[in-house]
Amino acid sequence: MATAYSKRKLNIAIIFMPINEVRPPVSLNSLASSGDLVLDELARGLARSHDVIAYCASREGQQKVERFDGVEYRRISTWLDTRLLHRRKFRRMTDLVYWRSRPQPLNNSPLWYRNFIRQVVRDPALQGCDIVHIMNISQFVPVVRARLPKSRIVLHMHCQWLEQFDAAIIERRINGADLVLGVSDFIAAGVRRRFPSLAQRCTHVYNGADIALFARSRDVQPEPKQLLYVGRVAPEKGVHVLLDAFQIVLAEHPDAHLELIGPERVFPREVLFPACDDPHVLEIEPYFQPGAYAQLLRAKVSEFPSGSISFLNNGVKFIDLIPYYHSASIFVFPSVCEEACPLAPIEAMAAGTPVVATRGGPLPEIVEEGRSGLLVERSDPQALADAILQLLSNPDQRDAMAQAALQRASTMFSWDRIVEELLAEYERLLV
Repeated sequence: MATAYSKRKLNIAIIFMPINEVRPPVSLNSLASSGDLVLDELARGLARSHDVIAYCASREGQQKVERFDGVEYRRISTWLDTRLLHRRKFRRMTDLVYWRSRPQPLNNSPLWYRNFIRQVVRDPALQGCDIVHIMNISQFVPVVRARLPKSRIVLHMHCQWLEQFDAAIIERRINGADLVLGVSDFIAAGVRRRFPSLAQRCTHVYNGADIALFARSRDVQPEPKQLLYVGRVAPEKGVHVLLDAFQIVLAEHPDAHLELIGPERVFPREVLFPACDDPHVLEIEPYFQPGAYAQLLRAKVSEFPSGSISFLNNGVKFIDLIPYYHSASIFVFPSVCEEACPLAPIEAMAAGTPVVATRGGPLPEIVEEGRSGLLVERSDPQALADAILQLLSNPDQRDAMAQAALQRASTMFSWDRIVEELLAEYERLLV
């Protein structure tokens, strides 16, 4: 799409979540979130043709201003915000803000990282930006709008917070955004349903993968019965369902092997799903208690033959995952919840690995059922096992799906394509 704006450099500011550390390139940081990886890839892709500033939290030992791959990273202190978050008085102040509505989670408070965003909007480098691109935090929108009335504001949602928090509060905030961008149509459609008057402002741009980086060379062949899971080890991710399914698989293929890769990191249910009525998530609520899920998994793993499961959970960087994707014959993603747009299935497809996943959320958008993988119902170990067994028993089908997976990843989920789609959305705002 050719516009006057596509013929000149845009000034773009990207505001990361201040709760995380951002060290470019994020793919080399084992502690980074998938959302930070996505935003960092987009920032560096945009910087090939435009001026990009990335605002993120400062951490010990980091420079206040750093340039990498054309992006200027400007780091803002969160010292005061983090001190306030741990004070009871701050929580009482938050409750007073919401005295007319039902109690809200702390991360929906207008006071949440308020000092961080106030420092950002006072930065002279931000003035005159064409686009201000905010990750997840809707309460930043009014602050940016008040300070930068002529800039176009994009709120980029990597989660379902806009559906889960108080509707009246959210609607007032996102009225100030020119575009609400979901990481999948599943996320964007949820916002459109809840706020029909703002539906025209809601669309999606998928997460992606570095297709060349994840590509499997011809001389690297997957292990015939190697299964792989990549992701946090947490109740909503369904690792317990995968273990139950793997017991069924082993009865037929005793030489199969399961590789689990990811940190044991369980967040409180009310943080992840503050207004949840999903029966699949409610069913696992007891396992969000501290230590409960680890205890459950240890009990399940103890029942397996020695050597049938490998577990790598510390210090794994995104870039270190590539050999594991290449050695797997099947990637399994057993999520119990409705994800936003998980990276791991996309990365597996980019590595030419067929995917067995659950049918919730955006996974039917990512995995073309019957071509690049198989989809099953959530929380169903037998269905998950049946799909795995189908591919283990049909190597020709598995090979065909591997080719289709790579083709789909290359066509739909390359970072070059994602950046082009994002720029097209920017240009529509600026016409």
